[in-house]
Amino acid sequence: MTDTRGPATETMSDSDALLWTIGRDPILRPTIVAVMALDRAPRWEEARARVEALTRLVPRLRSRVVERPFGAGRPQFVEDPRFDLDVHLRRMVLPTPGTFRGLLDMAQVMATTGFDPGLPLWEAVVVEGIDGEHAAFVIKLHHALIDGVGGVAVLVHLLDPRRRASRASVPAAPDATAAGSQRAGTRPSSGNRSPRLPDMRQLVDTALRAASNPAESIEQARATAESAARLLAPAGKPLSPLMTGRSIGRRFEVLDLSLPAMRAAAKAAGGTLNDVFVAGVVGGLHRYHDVNGSELDAVRMLMPVNMRGDADAFAGNHFVPARFVVGAARDPAARVRDVHEVAGSWKHAPALGLSDILAAGLNLLPKPLVLSLWGSMLKGDDCCITNVPGPPFETYLAGARVDRIYAFAPPSGAAVNFGLVTPAGRACVGINVDTAAVTDSAKLALCVGEGFEEVLALGARKEAP
Repeated sequence: MTDTRGPATETMSDSDALLWTIGRDPILRPTIVAVMALDRAPRWEEARARVEALTRLVPRLRSRVVERPFGAGRPQFVEDPRFDLDVHLRRMVLPTPGTFRGLLDMAQVMATTGFDPGLPLWEAVVVEGIDGEHAAFVIKLHHALIDGVGGVAVLVHLLDPRRRASRASVPAAPDATAAGSQRAGTRPSSGNRSPRLPDMRQLVDTALRAASNPAESIEQARATAESAARLLAPAGKPLSPLMTGRSIGRRFEVLDLSLPAMRAAAKAAGGTLNDVFVAGVVGGLHRYHDVNGSELDAVRMLMPVNMRGDADAFAGNHFVPARFVVGAARDPAARVRDVHEVAGSWKHAPALGLSDILAAGLNLLPKPLVLSLWGSMLKGDDCCITNVPGPPFETYLAGARVDRIYAFAPPSGAAVNFGLVTPAGRACVGINVDTAAVTDSAKLALCVGEGFEEVLALGARKEAP
């Protein structure tokens, strides 16, 4: 009997569709690049088989985006019957001298190029010949496919907890029901995770309560309106007098920090790991302005707040872009306290519960207007901050140990994005710089490293006798 079923389709969520739309502006292009540094070259056929199986676990990786006629409705992911893994996954040897800097140079070029809209929105490459016998796995994805937390959860399905697995295991493709929902496996929580927020039924219940207690409801409505205004307010121009240019150019830098030292500093300062991360970045930006003869009084930053629940799919976007201003205090302990207070004010912001509704409203507007509004929100930010937990144990890709994982999330209209991933007790920072905003990315990375040294010293002083 002939199978008459058409290709599988999945309609984008409002958040996915909004990210797809803003990608029309090259400066806002939401491209994510992740780099896994490996201690050796993985076994190629096994690595390829794992990626093939992953594309069946996450159907969006085998689907292309199809726009609705006349823009009537959100775009869809439609299974590509011509999907060819070898178009998306390749293998190469890094040209001589084969340094890690050369790997970053290659990866940053991937971040500047757009996606072919006729193909699934990802590509990956296994790179060999790095500093001798080392290798790397580099993957590039469009943000409309998945967010950072979901992306790491997906990548973990490529990995094993030992160098040689007891069986030639690859992630099992789910059955039709599971494939449709993509709800296989467990998902890590994010350091930026917000508590579960009201669903639509709770919002309706709130409206019903308004009839019996109008004074309370008016106050709640005021708080929600103020919170939404903070979320959507135009930024005007960056607070930095130095990092003002915006372009499609990208430059990658990395920092390696001590995760135990970050935790000790957080405990000593009465903050969280994320507070220490943000405080180190702010201190580094302050130093960068100092060495360039400029003053930085405060930093306007964008930080995604994870809204992903245990029942949410691997793929898709489940976050809200919180925006706030942090003063550039010179005292590192004061910076941690400032960040804790300001960033903490977003955790229960009422507008976070309305994020999907706000995205739906923006998607009803003409696309040029959406780009204008979103650009006015984002291009005045100084930096973006992302913090995604990695697997807490050693992992291996087809026999190659994963030594470090760096995430280069998009600047999203800001001057630079600082991304923290914490695999196996390490703290890996990927720095994605807009080259028009920061002309010397190595100097910026050096200054940010010094900013972290200041903050991490808080924990060392606490432990000293």
